[in-house]
Amino acid sequence: MMVTNLCTSPSSTITLKADEWVNITTLPSVNGATYQISVEVNVTGGTISIIGADGDINARQRVSYKMFINNSHPISMSYHVKSGSPTVTVTNMLICTWGEYQANKALLDGLYFFDGDTMPRA
Repeated sequence: MMVTNLCTSPSSTITLKADEWVNITTLPSVNGATYQISVEVNVTGGTISIIGADGDINARQRVSYKMFINNSHPISMSYHVKSGSPTVTVTNMLICTWGEYQANKALLDGLYFFDGDTMPRA
């Protein structure tokens, strides 16, 4: 398996803000590229939906989704509040190209406890 984690600090903890795009890596993305994003999300005090991901989140869980990028800014995340006044953090991040994800899908989908630092980084 050769998957390069495009997240520059995968084990850091980033606090997201409701309805604002917050960078989860400093590495610029490639305009027109598609990425697989997998992060551990911790939601306390409410329920959210993450833009691009399926379903509502109200606890700690791993969230994975595909994202098409139409700019060259660092990859970001945003969420909408569904209920309450949630605090939302992400950590243990894996960002890879869609091609690398497709080539290693079974293995990557099984990384429920990924710590972020066990793959080569860009």
